[in-house]
Amino acid sequence: MEQFPVSYDFAEKYIRFSRPEYIQVYLYVKYQTHKTGVFPKPDAIAKGLGMTADRVIFILDFWVSRDELIYDENGYRFPEETAAATPPAPKPKKRRQVTRPSYTMAEIDAAATQNKAISGLFYQAETVLGRVLTTTDMEMLYSFIDWLGLPVEVVTMLLSYAVKRGKTSRRYLETVAIDWADRGIDTFEAAESYVMELEAIDSAEHKIRSILGIYDRALTPTEKKYIKLWTEDSQISLDLIPLAYDRTVAHTGKLSWAYMNKILESWAAEGITTPEQAKQWNGVLKQQKDPAQQSSLPKKSKFNNYEDSNQTDYDKLEEQLLDMMLDNEV
Repeated sequence: MEQFPVSYDFAEKYIRFSRPEYIQVYLYVKYQTHKTGVFPKPDAIAKGLGMTADRVIFILDFWVSRDELIYDENGYRFPEETAAATPPAPKPKKRRQVTRPSYTMAEIDAAATQNKAISGLFYQAETVLGRVLTTTDMEMLYSFIDWLGLPVEVVTMLLSYAVKRGKTSRRYLETVAIDWADRGIDTFEAAESYVMELEAIDSAEHKIRSILGIYDRALTPTEKKYIKLWTEDSQISLDLIPLAYDRTVAHTGKLSWAYMNKILESWAAEGITTPEQAKQWNGVLKQQKDPAQQSSLPKKSKFNNYEDSNQTDYDKLEEQLLDMMLDNEV
């Protein structure tokens, strides 16, 4: 059976984020070009797929804006393989002004006419956000490209991420865009990798909030600092959080992030990764006695109601040690 090639890079970039009809048109023209050796005319594509010619041209222009197709005086065609294999020269980074510049619609329209990627972005944004873009929306999105220097595919990824989080206000989108630009996220691969990181952190944060019973308020910067410390820096197992929380409340009568952090740090220092290991370690801690002290201790009284004052209270000792550690931080 004869086959036609579709690159892995194309699938990674577009299968999950593009509309089905966009993929349908691309695969159809890929198939027809491979079969006949000639790129089909828009009218023929429209007839073959049951679309209007205008719609087909719009979709083809979208693929031109993504550099997946080329349009010149001879019509549409696929990029030459040699050209596609040559990486584009890196663009020199320019210093950007602190505040977002203002743009007129005439400026935006002129830019969209010159660069079809911009008009493609506006259409994609309406699809992803599920609303018709206002003039202010288009000005903001255009600024992500012109002011922040983000590629269209990165902006599209940003919009998809924001929709997943349920945060699509202009203020939020601009804050995230500035952050991504400052982090140097300027390729689809870098954006995808960073989104995966953020989603993992969000998942861990959600689990910890549930464990600690924090549902009706936002986390403070200090609380987020501790969660970042546990989930990213120390990579502490989330399975240990409930036990550490339980011991914290038992010893302090409340949620103390600093106290709970000391418990988790002490477990991490011992290589403890499961609740079972933590409980076992606590049991060993209670049983440990200094050999010299062990020999000097009086024998256990045979009277049941006698309390040996020389017996070490390891629960209390551990609590005191943690308190001392906390005092040293202040």
